[in-house]
Amino acid sequence: MKLREYLLLLHTVLTTPKQEHFIYDYLVNNQIAEKDLPLGRAEFTDLLMKYDNYHFLQTSVVNDYMTLAENFVNFKEKYAQLPFLAICDSQYPRQLRESYEAPVILFYQGDLAYLSAPLLTIVGTRTMSDYGRKTLETFIPELTAAGVTIVSGLAKGVDAYAQQLAIAENGRTIAVIGNGLDICYPAENRSLQHQIGEKGLLLSEYFPEVRPKQHHFPARNRILAALSSATLVIEAQERSGSLITAAYATQENRNVLAVPGNINGGCSAGTNQLIAAGARPALKLDDILNEIICY
Repeated sequence: MKLREYLLLLHTVLTTPKQEHFIYDYLVNNQIAEKDLPLGRAEFTDLLMKYDNYHFLQTSVVNDYMTLAENFVNFKEKYAQLPFLAICDSQYPRQLRESYEAPVILFYQGDLAYLSAPLLTIVGTRTMSDYGRKTLETFIPELTAAGVTIVSGLAKGVDAYAQQLAIAENGRTIAVIGNGLDICYPAENRSLQHQIGEKGLLLSEYFPEVRPKQHHFPARNRILAALSSATLVIEAQERSGSLITAAYATQENRNVLAVPGNINGGCSAGTNQLIAAGARPALKLDDILNEIICY
């Protein structure tokens, strides 16, 4: 069994990236050969018991694992047409692989070549103001003309509009979503998601048919932050998912930029707060380009 196939099997039965990383690190550090995969019931159970937070261990987990391992031909056939990147693949982006709890498996639709371009993550409020709209209409054409690929989460508001503008400018865009690639969320972005799948790149760590759940979005935000060398926040409230993404970016030693706004405007409270905390103000194109690193 190939390592990437084994990691997909683990992704089916385990529930968190931390659990998957624990076993992946064991395989790599102990130089387990592919010919010795899958691990047997006893070895797999013993390994789970060494996990520092092993209360998740249930008999059903081991049983599910053994069922898939023993019927791997059927498992492989079921997912044969499902494009995915495993963390061990050469095409897996290096900057993401080196991040904390990087997704062991990423399903994709579109052109993986976009991952090798200069990447900028753009996030912001779902309740975008005219100021946020005009800011995007100023920056996105300039960024796409400079060869920057726009990365975002396909959320309503700033995220979706940034990606719409990138496509309109014949630029490149990558969307990281918090559900299966065959699920469109929010529904109003269905057409945009299809466009990105055809003209850009869609990424998700969730299997097809997985519906969006509340905890999926902070998990998605860690990927948004780690994938790019810089994150630009355009309008964010004082408590928002955009600030979570910015916090992840800081933890991953990525550059964080924010567009300053009206001190009396609720949509700018978060961005102004980021600037006060040390984020670079994004006032012109060069402010952004100087923070983007090509991996």
